[in-house]
Amino acid sequence: MSELLHSRIQKKFSSFIDLKNDYASVSDVVPDIPEYIQKNLRYNLRPYQAGALRQFIYTQRSDVADVSYNHLLFHMATGSGKTLVLAATILYFFQEHGHRNFIFFADSDAIVKKTKDNLIYESSSKYLFARNGIEINGESIQIQTVTNFPISPVDNTIYIKITTIQKLHEDLERPKENELTYEDLKQYSVVMLADEAHHYFSKTKSGKRNLSKSEIKVQSWEETINNILKQSFANRLIGFSATFNLKNDLLFEKLKDKIVYQYDLKRFMQHGYSKNVVLLRANEDDNQKMLYAMLLSQYRKYIARSHDIELKPIILFKSNKIATSKAANTQFFNMVDQLDVIHLEREIAHGLAVNQNSSSIWNKMFHYYRQQNLADVIRDLQWDFTEETTINANSQGFLEEQNALRLNTLEEPNNPIRTIFAVAKLNEGWDVLNLFDIVRISEGASNTKATTDSEAQLIGRGARYYPYDYEGESSFIRRFDEEPSDLKVIEALHYHTINENNYINNLEKSLEAANIEVKKDEYNRLPARVKPNIKRADWFQNGKIYINKVIPTTSEDYKGLADYNISQAFETELERSVEQKFGSGEETISSRKRHEQQLNIDKRLLQKAIQCNKFYHFNNLKQYVPSIASMKEFMESENFLGGISIWVSLPSSLSVDELSPVQKLKIVEKFLSYTAKNIRSNYMKMKGTPIFEGISMPQLIDDYVVELSKVTTSTEIVKNRNMRDHDWYVYDQAIVNNLESDFIDFINDYMDELKETYEDVYLIRNERKVKIIEIDGTRGFMPDFLLYMKDADYTYQVFLEPKGDHLLLQDQWKEEFLQSLSKRKDIEVLSENEKVRLLGIKFFAETPERKAAFREDFMDKVIKEH
Repeated sequence: MSELLHSRIQKKFSSFIDLKNDYASVSDVVPDIPEYIQKNLRYNLRPYQAGALRQFIYTQRSDVADVSYNHLLFHMATGSGKTLVLAATILYFFQEHGHRNFIFFADSDAIVKKTKDNLIYESSSKYLFARNGIEINGESIQIQTVTNFPISPVDNTIYIKITTIQKLHEDLERPKENELTYEDLKQYSVVMLADEAHHYFSKTKSGKRNLSKSEIKVQSWEETINNILKQSFANRLIGFSATFNLKNDLLFEKLKDKIVYQYDLKRFMQHGYSKNVVLLRANEDDNQKMLYAMLLSQYRKYIARSHDIELKPIILFKSNKIATSKAANTQFFNMVDQLDVIHLEREIAHGLAVNQNSSSIWNKMFHYYRQQNLADVIRDLQWDFTEETTINANSQGFLEEQNALRLNTLEEPNNPIRTIFAVAKLNEGWDVLNLFDIVRISEGASNTKATTDSEAQLIGRGARYYPYDYEGESSFIRRFDEEPSDLKVIEALHYHTINENNYINNLEKSLEAANIEVKKDEYNRLPARVKPNIKRADWFQNGKIYINKVIPTTSEDYKGLADYNISQAFETELERSVEQKFGSGEETISSRKRHEQQLNIDKRLLQKAIQCNKFYHFNNLKQYVPSIASMKEFMESENFLGGISIWVSLPSSLSVDELSPVQKLKIVEKFLSYTAKNIRSNYMKMKGTPIFEGISMPQLIDDYVVELSKVTTSTEIVKNRNMRDHDWYVYDQAIVNNLESDFIDFINDYMDELKETYEDVYLIRNERKVKIIEIDGTRGFMPDFLLYMKDADYTYQVFLEPKGDHLLLQDQWKEEFLQSLSKRKDIEVLSENEKVRLLGIKFFAETPERKAAFREDFMDKVIKEH
């Protein structure tokens, strides 16, 4: 959104929207999200999601909510977790306002199926409520899907009708037995939840009197929704979309007082919650472009694996015509089948010849392959890219149950899909995190603005970040924007374009209109050098940086599944497809009555499931479970698989004994997949101790270079700040973002006072060299800055960390660790000739309150104490 339009919205929106986009200030109005909301969601709310809920709750607490705030819209970026906010609003309406009846609607069957996974099916990997069930005030709350709402509802039950807008409109306009009617709607209040809500304002945004048949149909949906809303003052309409066209004057006037929260894609990407989007212009023909994309996808997989990260990257081959897509699919299989070492060697040599920039992803990729055994590479390619690992989304009846399930579980380890060929079926309602390459098939390609607008929408969906565990930590934001790392490749979505000027111009305009930040496959290199006089100084040449010693973890640290945070009582729900085979798949109240039974796991079943998962090959397993001497011990020991119990939730009409061996095997495989993931992510080879030892300062503090992708639309700037005239800063340049620059200003403001207290004062940027590990734990981090100070009695090493507000919650443990350095009695600093004190200061954060807390802590520990 342009700054002009943003300003226009700010001026026009009503009083509660004055808080829009400021999820810190709204906390003064609604200080806390009700505890039962977060407790009953599967995932922690991110700061912007919490901000959205606070503003929404503020409106519903108003005395005029029934009139002024009965229709609200969340305008939030693709991938920002709108559906989690939707789930939270259900809990809020149920608990705070007594709403029992909800209607969710969308304009496609795909979104309907996805939403059932999100809200209904507890066994789905996409399920958003708490896995152990919804509980409020000690009462268990059930969610039931219905076709009509019951006249006599059951206590502690939420009823949801999940349907398409087309069917909802048809049912209300042509009443049928057992379907919802306007007469029914007069009897009770309902909350409507509209996904992709931008579709439902056709009448408003057209402003035309003479409409086409399709426009009339969509316009009638808008009228149907308004008619439902008018049935009761207590009714609510809550819409969710990433693409309201607020540049349309008619639509703007209608929505200006309805958008309760706005978090556009531009801010979402700037805050690091997305992949970086990189455009790769390709002069090659489609065959070579598909080959390069496949090699890049496999390169991602190899790089991830080298860092103990399990990744199954997806490629989407995008065409304009079904015939073109099908032909490309056939060409792709032929290309993979015919690949040989000589051909691949020739492609690598060619790729290096035309991509000589060392920062280019192609240069890095081809250099990597040049060092590999190409026969092994080809074997892997021909195993990973086959008909069995490919979906063609253009076939008739494609979105039937099996394909819909495979599309919505692409991140699952047991989902084999690596490639998708599509035209236009996946632009909306498709949630996928491990899509890393979109390849534009050029034959028959259209260069119109409508085409590139559609592609920009698809790119926005593909930009969703893939969270992964690295060095014992999970993250939902990018980690490597400002440092050289081969892991940048799994934090980027590459869009392989055609190199045609008109098309590129239209695509760049479409991406800019969609607020998608775009990066090119090239980097600015910003160098920072230790000042020459610093390098010569005695304090630097003979000084030390103190970091805590680490010791190897031993088999004693990993004696059972509990040491990997794995519960031996595993709960799961029977797959919906299995329930349907037993006649229990109808979405009625009676079918939602469930019971839990323990699955008897005999040895043969367990052995078969283990054989199907490569992680459990003993040579591999032993690396992560050092305490076991044999596979037999792992399977039979009470501390490991011998002590597990698997409890299956299934309809009350079905017994676990009725399941077939194949169905039982799938349940055990699911448990083993869950267990393997947790073993891999929780196993650490080293742990921290309270003993800090010195390492030569020149060994850790040296010249460095920050590689920054060239950004075309970003307003979040990382820049080099000239520090040559600041004798207290070790480097000639400070390569920092805005918050870090503010932090340097803070230190500068107190520098005269510090120099009056200490003989030496120097601020050191820690560029990924100094790492401290939590004591008796395995998590570690690298504080952004070190303050070196010396007086007559002590040498001080102060750890300092500027921290964006969106990271405060997940990094709270780091702040607690820093604070503990001056409190723990067991910390020992091994120093030869001087007394050393270690200090950690609270985070320097963005809000005035947090900055004040930092200032107070800094003054108490660094200045007042002297």
